[in-house]
Amino acid sequence: MKIYCVAGALAAAIFFPGGALPAEEQFNLEPASLTQLEKAVRSRGDPARGREIFLDTSDAQCANCHRLQGVGGHAGPALDSILGELDIRQLAEALVAPSRKITEGYDTYTIATTDGKILSGLKLKDSDKEVLLRDGLGKDTVIQKKQIARIEKSPVSLMPARLVSRLSRKDLVDLISFLKNPAAQLKLKGRLSRAWITGPFSRSVSRTEPFEKNPDPAKLAVSSSGKLLQWKLINARADGLIQLAGPAAVKKSSAYILALMQSDRDREAVLWLDHSSALRLLVNSETVYSSRDPAANSRLSIRLRKGWNTILSRVSNPTGNSTLGLRYEPARGLRLTADRQE
Repeated sequence: MKIYCVAGALAAAIFFPGGALPAEEQFNLEPASLTQLEKAVRSRGDPARGREIFLDTSDAQCANCHRLQGVGGHAGPALDSILGELDIRQLAEALVAPSRKITEGYDTYTIATTDGKILSGLKLKDSDKEVLLRDGLGKDTVIQKKQIARIEKSPVSLMPARLVSRLSRKDLVDLISFLKNPAAQLKLKGRLSRAWITGPFSRSVSRTEPFEKNPDPAKLAVSSSGKLLQWKLINARADGLIQLAGPAAVKKSSAYILALMQSDRDREAVLWLDHSSALRLLVNSETVYSSRDPAANSRLSIRLRKGWNTILSRVSNPTGNSTLGLRYEPARGLRLTADRQE
């Protein structure tokens, strides 16, 4: 039976009442342990809560590496088709022992460079001149062949074993319940799970900055005063909202949030907005929405061109904890993301 390497590793200590495993004993692949796991997932698992755990990029970190319903990273295989092929016991093996069976095309390679660096990741490209590696955080690195001293295929999965062992026992049951519940997974569709942030800027969202004409997270954002600012990745919270945080989000200022939307053709699309403070939103450098007041579940029709489109928001941050939620009305051929990876 083919077992897949599923990101967002789930190994954790788990307690089952009623003739259960001892509280201090960790979940494992022994038959008795698997039987208790199946019973707990089917009788007490909360898929809705499990969805929040899946999206929590600080603990379980599932969405950091893998996509589900278009939400998540690109370091590992998409989970949409994989999860339907695995029962709970097979899923447990894939999560607890990720290196036992690795999905074809997701082998980890280790490269030693001539200047003494060691790099590991998925080999996305191998040409006569260069190798492209993607690490566990989804970062791509190009290494010139002339700089490679040694390259080897690793028997160890890029997915760390027991990555989320710090989750509670209830968290683990709920997370597995979500991974086995297609209806709960569908509610992920269309959400922006992470984006780029830069700032701080003046509090007024109506003021424009030069980089609005061509926002690019790979380049420095140059303010109208000449200040150079970097873009940083920021993850949405489990409730789907991006909370302004870090040096870009000081009190009584504003910050820019940048996402990318891919479309398979020129078309109309619908965005749903949730913002706790004033907001100005630009699509492909044109302002299409502006509001001084907070809004929840606000519908916005936008025009997209074929290919990649920039979705740039200037968010007021009067109290230092403003939030922004973006999601699109699901339609074939659309994707809302933080990067241009296919």
